[in-house]
Amino acid sequence: MTPGKTKVLFLIDYFHRTGGTEKHLAQLASWLAHENFQCEVVVFDLGQNELIGQMRAAGVAVHDIRVEREYGLSGLRGALRLWRLIRARRFDIVQTYHQKSDTYGAFIARLAGVRHILSSKRDTGVHRQAYHFFLNRRLKGLFERIIVVADAVADAVVSSDHVERARLVKIYNGVDSDKFSPADDATRAAARTRFGLRAEDVVVGMVAGFRPEKDHRLLLDAATEVRRVVPQLKVLLVGDGPELEAIRLRYPGQDFIVFAGDVPDVWNALRAVDVGCLISRKEGFSNAVVEKMSTGLPMIVSDAGGNAEAVTHLTNGFVIGPGDARACETALRELASNRDLRLAMGRRSRQIVLENFSLRQMCERHAGLYRELTGNAAPTVGQPGPTRHSESKETHAA
Repeated sequence: MTPGKTKVLFLIDYFHRTGGTEKHLAQLASWLAHENFQCEVVVFDLGQNELIGQMRAAGVAVHDIRVEREYGLSGLRGALRLWRLIRARRFDIVQTYHQKSDTYGAFIARLAGVRHILSSKRDTGVHRQAYHFFLNRRLKGLFERIIVVADAVADAVVSSDHVERARLVKIYNGVDSDKFSPADDATRAAARTRFGLRAEDVVVGMVAGFRPEKDHRLLLDAATEVRRVVPQLKVLLVGDGPELEAIRLRYPGQDFIVFAGDVPDVWNALRAVDVGCLISRKEGFSNAVVEKMSTGLPMIVSDAGGNAEAVTHLTNGFVIGPGDARACETALRELASNRDLRLAMGRRSRQIVLENFSLRQMCERHAGLYRELTGNAAPTVGQPGPTRHSESKETHAA
């Protein structure tokens, strides 16, 4: 470890796909490594992932400490390895992601003598079981601060884990606005050619895993109806997942649907799109939403999780109720049939990202929190104890 640098260890349950949390952690750790921080990552279930190489290239050590079951032999071996690593490195801060890290990992960090332990909560806990809430309530005292990515996540943590709101710090996800940027005509044409789309098509794009809560069917049913009025409407779906084949079978022979699968360069795929969409029934704070906004797209989102903290209704898109088929169809028809409206809302989306959701802002707020806790700086970080929608609506209406 480098003398004089703040030493941060990140614990995460799994690292297989290039999903939102994995991307966030890779960006944060790599950015901090170029500042006055020494970062390392421990993964309890490590797979092949290009983000691991990016972190290591930035000087971030990544450790594979496999833990299959916390209470079995694997858990005991992993606990000993993690305890020894922490004791040897003398980390100033440990930050956890996901359930196993929040309980098993945080407990070991405390036993190893770490003073500052943080948790990063990135969803509303919809996939957790009752015993997870039980454990979280009993172990909540391990955490000096809990970072939440949206007001809805804060509300869920207070309600389900019984954490005092004063211990919460809201730090929005950030997006690389240079990579996710509006396309020029040539780039847009090349992106469309890649997916078999024509220049005159109006393309609505959704980047999401094919899972029931993402509600792909709602979008495709709405698009089927809107095509009666706007026949050039196409839908580009990026992602994979357990519902993919069922969705394919539900809409056989529909040439207006493009199934792109998982793509490594999502930013490039979005340059083929005119309207961004994410209409999940349940959500945390979606990277996919701010990535689409950064690309300069008008949005259709459900009022789930933090979606409405990024998208302001009728300013840079439409916010609809989860599962509201009629509202989805109306929003899609309005945007598909009105190019000027799409362009105006898309410009506002880009502006909102630059003002509120940049990658630099996200990383600087984390760094500010770390420095505050270790006594290296006065409090400079974001908003503890947020109230849903209050800040975002005032900011975005400016």
